[in-house]
Amino acid sequence: MNGSSHLTVIREIADGAEIAPDVRIGPCCVIGPDVVIGSETELGCRVTVTGRTRIGGDNLIQDGCVLGAVPQDLKYQGRPTYLVIGDRNRLGPKVTAHVGTEAGGSLTRIGNDNVLDVGAHVAHDCYVDDQTYIGPAVLLAGHIRVQTGAVLDEMVGVHHFTTIGRFSRVGPRTPVVRDVPPFTFFSSAGYYTSPSSIRGVHEQGLSTAGIPPTQVDALRRAVGYLFEHEDALAVKVARMLEKTDLPEAVRILCEFCLQSLAGRFGRHREAFRGKVPPEAQEFFEGAEGG
Repeated sequence: MNGSSHLTVIREIADGAEIAPDVRIGPCCVIGPDVVIGSETELGCRVTVTGRTRIGGDNLIQDGCVLGAVPQDLKYQGRPTYLVIGDRNRLGPKVTAHVGTEAGGSLTRIGNDNVLDVGAHVAHDCYVDDQTYIGPAVLLAGHIRVQTGAVLDEMVGVHHFTTIGRFSRVGPRTPVVRDVPPFTFFSSAGYYTSPSSIRGVHEQGLSTAGIPPTQVDALRRAVGYLFEHEDALAVKVARMLEKTDLPEAVRILCEFCLQSLAGRFGRHREAFRGKVPPEAQEFFEGAEGG
């Protein structure tokens, strides 16, 4: 040896992968042949991107992430299905996300400007919209939708076919087995010492959503009226929707509740069990049109 150091950076990038010239790829990464990665995206160390995975631009994907793996669903038959990730997302270390299944619409999708913290998991056929925060060790089972602006604190577990409403928040270590209405704070107080329930509005979410002050006051009153005692919720929602001057944010809340009540177990997306959900239809129709 002559005293000089020599470092060999090992990467495995399969033929057929479409990677923009300015993508930064760390050591020990593995990228499969059906992967597409857009401009200015950065992969840390030991990142695996496999399957039919499409990643947009300006994403940060940190060490140890595994994206596009086979779903943990025994009904999956191995046909071409996809994981699609948009732009400007930040994926913390060891985040995992699977491709979709044939029965669920063949698509798992993560939108734009999301933060998925360390160890978060997005299972098959999930749809994460935009500007969400998915906290450390949050586990999303299959067929879930997380709407724009939602916040899931650390170690939240979400049942399959559940919807997390826009600009809502789920508190730490809360089990979620039914839909969480938009703009609300849903939590299991004291870490399982009381059942998970709606504890009020998500104040920061209202601010982020840009809800006008007059609607904020109306929304607080609506949440108190609807959820202080959830008995006869359908009747209370119907009464509110009869009002001609109902603020838009309150109308969104009420219509979301009606959808949840119509679904089995308080989960609207149960209606899509074994069917192609509208998000997948819209995505593939748009792709064909483009």
